[in-house]
Amino acid sequence: MPDRILVIDDEKAICEAVSHILKADGYFVTTAGSGKDGFKLLESAVFDLVISDIKIDEIGGLDILKKAKSIAPEMPVIMITAFGSIDSAVEAVRMGASDYITKPFMNEDLKLRVKKALESKRLVRENVELRAQLSEKYDFSKIIGKSEAMHRVFRLLERAIPATSNILITGETGTGKGQVAHTAHYNSPRKDRPFVSVNCAAIPEQLLESQLFGHKKGAFTSADKDARGLVLEAEGGTLFLDEIGEMPLGLQVKILKLIQDREFIPVGGTKPVTVDMRIIAATNQDLEDLIARHLFRQDLYYRLNVIEINMPPLRERVDDVIFLARHFIKEITKESGSKVAGLDKNVERVFLSYPWPGNIRELRNVIERAVVVCDSDQIVMENLSERFLHSGPGGRFNHHLKEAHEEFEASYIQKVLAENGGDKELVAKILGIDLATLYRKIKKYDIQ
Repeated sequence: MPDRILVIDDEKAICEAVSHILKADGYFVTTAGSGKDGFKLLESAVFDLVISDIKIDEIGGLDILKKAKSIAPEMPVIMITAFGSIDSAVEAVRMGASDYITKPFMNEDLKLRVKKALESKRLVRENVELRAQLSEKYDFSKIIGKSEAMHRVFRLLERAIPATSNILITGETGTGKGQVAHTAHYNSPRKDRPFVSVNCAAIPEQLLESQLFGHKKGAFTSADKDARGLVLEAEGGTLFLDEIGEMPLGLQVKILKLIQDREFIPVGGTKPVTVDMRIIAATNQDLEDLIARHLFRQDLYYRLNVIEINMPPLRERVDDVIFLARHFIKEITKESGSKVAGLDKNVERVFLSYPWPGNIRELRNVIERAVVVCDSDQIVMENLSERFLHSGPGGRFNHHLKEAHEEFEASYIQKVLAENGGDKELVAKILGIDLATLYRKIKKYDIQ
């Protein structure tokens, strides 16, 4: 659909000329011969751009500018002015006009300024849409969990988000540390500013300092121009230092200075650069152990660890396993169009007994694979990979499928009996079997 442009000028020849030029470029153009008519059109129709003369009639170009911005703040306005009225045009730009053009103007100059204004509007709109998508993606509710361990995380995160203090997120690989970091930023007062993520383990040591702090031209052989660095890119927002335990000791000193003084010196530079940001760090390592081994600075640890959020491993939040699995099924089937709607009971039991060394990331991968190969509305044991079935502790799942079913069944019955004080009638009801079947299984598996 072509962009809609409103041209307002009390000189009919100007309106006709601008309309002709822009229509030839495929725009949809509407003209108004007075400020009053321009007001009416702004109130009754939707436009992507306004072009208005500075001096029209009793309703001047600045009035048109204010009206357009009150209706659609993101809508660009280009002012047309005579050479002697440039001061008024500059004032209009100060008030929010995107550009101005002087009479007489060249056709190509007009077309270029219109194109530039519309592209700028599109970039602003795309940026707003992207931020809305990010806010939705990292909405607080996207951190899934109903266990007490996760409720502790939620309570701490709620208090940490509006603060300015640095955050240290700890936990095993795959527990969702990155998700928490994003959530902390996109729900904070800094959400409209950049979130810059740096994986300290992924960037070679000799490049990490330059990547973080930037460099001056000539600082090293390949430095043919100045570079800003990721710290400065995070100005006003959040700098996320992932895998902070991997950061070299020499660079830790500079991060400490950045936190203490809110300034840094680019590689090859001599003058400090001030910066405002919040730092969130994450690690799957025991930083106190690294300190004891002289691999991590204690003073940096205390500066980072103002608010510590520990992400519990999945084996410590068993109540969340099935809850998460169902969430991932919905998420994956929505993307793939699959008809899978849930988990077979046997799969649920295996999931509940599995230690999940890869945590949430591993669970999602297992679900994704199972959804792809599943040909019914429920994921069954046959949909789980051999690697997964063989990866239980002590080779627990290293059996034929029937044996795995029986081993789990025996273990599960024994556990339910123990939790219910050996009350067989109650256990039979919990298991959904009759009492006689329960007795047969107790005898079969020699359950004491």
